[in-house]
Amino acid sequence: MERISLITLNLWNTEHWEKRKECVISFVLKYASDIFCFQEVREETLAVLDQALPRYTRIEGVEPGWKCENSIYIRSDLFTVQDFGRIDLSMPEQNRGVFWVKLKTLEGKTLFVATMHLTHQLNADEIRTGVPYRHAEAHMAAKELNLLVKGERAIVCGDFNDPVHPSRILQQEAQFVDVFEFLRLCAPVTFPCPFLSEERYLVEAIDKIMTRGPLKPLLATSPQYFHNGSVLSDHWPVMAIFEIE
Repeated sequence: MERISLITLNLWNTEHWEKRKECVISFVLKYASDIFCFQEVREETLAVLDQALPRYTRIEGVEPGWKCENSIYIRSDLFTVQDFGRIDLSMPEQNRGVFWVKLKTLEGKTLFVATMHLTHQLNADEIRTGVPYRHAEAHMAAKELNLLVKGERAIVCGDFNDPVHPSRILQQEAQFVDVFEFLRLCAPVTFPCPFLSEERYLVEAIDKIMTRGPLKPLLATSPQYFHNGSVLSDHWPVMAIFEIE
């Protein structure tokens, strides 16, 4: 049996980056996850991560979103990249979508990993109309993931910007299960991290890791990491450890 670890984190683009940079570097080195999935990346933050993670391969396609929205880092000594791509979800944020990679482990087992950042609840259109974007985005993601994943073991993670409906849709339509639900744990609040965020009126479990197929969650947590008086982001990360069956 192989075990792998995965962390998802919304990096909050470059907000307060000089205050947070040292904390982010410290975190990725200390936790040393086998796979990192990031949202709200920028070229400036990717340059720092590339330097901090020399043992990792950063997945990068031709679409601009790989450099300004989502990124996936994998341990180069543990995985071989089979394929990667992006699913367009017709989002108002045109460079977003589902960013994915198909991997092969050292034991020759396949693993599909995807990350996404769904539209925020305070999107101007949503405020004006009362109609959310995330339902349609999640329905489209579920449909396309079913076509891509088929019977393979798979993980989908990211900032869902909704504690209920995207997870529900992915579970009902694509058989993904939230890792905290699988482990019978209460999902922790992941937004906001109050030390830098001004959105303290929000209390949400919106950063998710979900899985399907022969992949068993063993542990799930949301580390409230700090370093030298600073924090990682306006979000807390989520981490899970899996046994590949």
